[in-house]
Amino acid sequence: MSRSLALPLLLLSMMTGLGCSSKALKEEKLLEELSNLDKVTIFDRAEALYEDKKYPEARQLFSFVYDSFPNDPLGHKAALRVADTYAAKNDVTNLTEARLRYRDFANRYPNDPDRDYALLMVGHTFSSRKLRPDRDLSPIREALDAYRQLVNLYPDSRYVDEAEDRMGGLEELLAEHEWLVSTFYFRNKRWNGAKWRLEYIVENYPDYSQIEQVNERISIIQSKLDEAEARFKKLVEERTKKIED
Repeated sequence: MSRSLALPLLLLSMMTGLGCSSKALKEEKLLEELSNLDKVTIFDRAEALYEDKKYPEARQLFSFVYDSFPNDPLGHKAALRVADTYAAKNDVTNLTEARLRYRDFANRYPNDPDRDYALLMVGHTFSSRKLRPDRDLSPIREALDAYRQLVNLYPDSRYVDEAEDRMGGLEELLAEHEWLVSTFYFRNKRWNGAKWRLEYIVENYPDYSQIEQVNERISIIQSKLDEAEARFKKLVEERTKKIED
């Protein structure tokens, strides 16, 4: 290696080492400070940081509380708040991390009083992103499953109204998907396929915003099918008559 390259690389290595060392010293200093505080004080500090939208800093303190008191009720709350610090950032990466943590909480602590909140937030990590009826439907269904679990397991939860409101919007999207597919079939005169999709909407999504149009189209399709059946019967009768003659 040339001497002209060796010096910059050496300096870079030293700066990197100093950076890592500085970070380690900061973490060590923070741990030393936290070890002299009670869990409530640390939790309250984390809450203050969260309110100031300093999510990475808040996450560090919440994680300390949870790691130090994993079986304590406050430790459980801290675990949820760690997930909240990820959910606060409405991007795919952070929502995915939040979802994993909420689900882990719901599975790990089935008797925790905040389990209903964890289930609510699992749904929110799916439904907080823009969802469309003409795209992958799995996020819609995953969100619905979480909300339904909340409503079925905790009918008296304070989050039920919120979950049911979200469910209504998600069911509207699923119904809209069926409507789009049925329209494709309708335009291509695939009457039976279109009718089946429309009848599925009536049976499963009676509150769909376009339910009147759905029923009207079912009537139109039924008329088409009746006409086709009548023509077929007439054709059979005519051919039978010709054979007999």
